[in-house]
Amino acid sequence: MDLQQLKGFMAVAKHSSFSRASEELYRTQPAVSKQIRALEESLETRLFHRLGRKIQLTDAGEILYRHAHRVFQVLEEARETITELKGLQKGHLRISAASTVGTYMLPRALGRFKRRYPGIDISLAITNKAQVLEQVLEHEADLGFVGPPVQPEQLQKEEYLLDELVLIVDANHPLAHEEFVSIDRIKEEVFILREEGSGTREIMEEELARKGIILHKAMELGSTEAIKQAVAASLGVSIVSKYAITLEVVMGRLCAAHINDLNLRRQLYTVSSRERTLPRAADAFLELLREARADPGQEDESASRRAKRPD
Repeated sequence: MDLQQLKGFMAVAKHSSFSRASEELYRTQPAVSKQIRALEESLETRLFHRLGRKIQLTDAGEILYRHAHRVFQVLEEARETITELKGLQKGHLRISAASTVGTYMLPRALGRFKRRYPGIDISLAITNKAQVLEQVLEHEADLGFVGPPVQPEQLQKEEYLLDELVLIVDANHPLAHEEFVSIDRIKEEVFILREEGSGTREIMEEELARKGIILHKAMELGSTEAIKQAVAASLGVSIVSKYAITLEVVMGRLCAAHINDLNLRRQLYTVSSRERTLPRAADAFLELLREARADPGQEDESASRRAKRPD
């Protein structure tokens, strides 16, 4: 058994396909198949069920997949640690963030980080809360950014930002020019929701359920951007982060209102795994976020100075 065979095995297991694995590895399909046969011969067991065109891991294959996954994680951590001996001139920052945080809040902070550490490569995966937590637990991301609650004991959390969710309607809606609305006025509205697993949806449904309100769903959409487009097209109303609608409100495409008697404020968190030491790049990014919390006007002042700088 060698690392190349394990890489081939992991690729086939990931895609359930020899052809797609060969594309990922930039190798021919016969070469990948040969690797798998050699690996099976060395272990004296079958690793895949081959049912026509379908490929599934055997029990032995499942066991090898879990162990091989850990092997490559350890190797990646070793590579990152060795790289970090050179300081923060090189390295990789891997972040997974819930949709709202990743799309509307993190980019500015990541821009500041990149200016401070230009040699660090940044990966930002934007998904829903459930997948963010999974990626951090599986060590596929160094840091995750989510809303409450954060329950797994394997995760440690740190406060990031206080967010507030607001009702959004199209510009011609009867509630378009209301700053505050009562719960009674939204009971019959048709709501456009995020998918299951979204932190925004969790809080919205919990608060409305607390008041005995059952939502009338028009549709489920997989991103806040899609929801904003649907609301602007008068397909329904929704509840989203105030950070997500700044431009649309200024342009007059959407209107926002606070809902009386609902607690739609939420503390957003940074999460990381308790089972591994954070890479230095991740530590440096957390420190940058702490600096911004300690002096929230610093970033705005520096942005203002850049805007006034002569060409």
